[in-house]
Amino acid sequence: MTSTTQALRAAVLPRQRRDLSGFDFVALDVETWNGRTGSVCAVGLAVVRGGAVVDEYEALCHPAPELGEADYRHMVVNRLQLGDLYHAQSFGELFETVSAFVGDLPVVAHGAAADAAHLARACEVGGLAAPAWEWHCTEAVARRALDLTSWALPDVAAALALPRFSLHQAGAEARATAAVLLGLAERTGAVRLAHLPR
Repeated sequence: MTSTTQALRAAVLPRQRRDLSGFDFVALDVETWNGRTGSVCAVGLAVVRGGAVVDEYEALCHPAPELGEADYRHMVVNRLQLGDLYHAQSFGELFETVSAFVGDLPVVAHGAAADAAHLARACEVGGLAAPAWEWHCTEAVARRALDLTSWALPDVAAALALPRFSLHQAGAEARATAAVLLGLAERTGAVRLAHLPR
């Protein structure tokens, strides 16, 4: 086959999207209202089944008093108003809904250890059982799959040619994390969550 024929065929045939139907998970992002572990004030979820986002959830909550008062810098970064949080549901109420969305699906987060620690501490303070979820980290996968100088979620998303998104917005970051996970699966050829490099 000549190089001209190869070029013509590449131009005519679109790139086939890799089969991602084996991917079922919940992408999660946690935002906090101060620097203390567990001061969860917002959670965003993107539920993925068969490689596609099928449901989303985002809500605010009021952290337990034991976890301190809101920090102005965190509030500015998260673009939140104190009134919105003081009148929001409790963490316990939020976590009940989040747990229902997750069910028995694996949970994916960017910097998963931090999100897991925040949820575990918030549960501890609230007298709730910490979630026994199967966690996966898109940052860890990206570090093995991509050659980058920064592993922040926006930089990984950009490296995968994904759309820009609103930073520190729990719902937007959860959706971006889901897209990054699926983009990494395409890049690496993985057809199951467990096949991704860690």
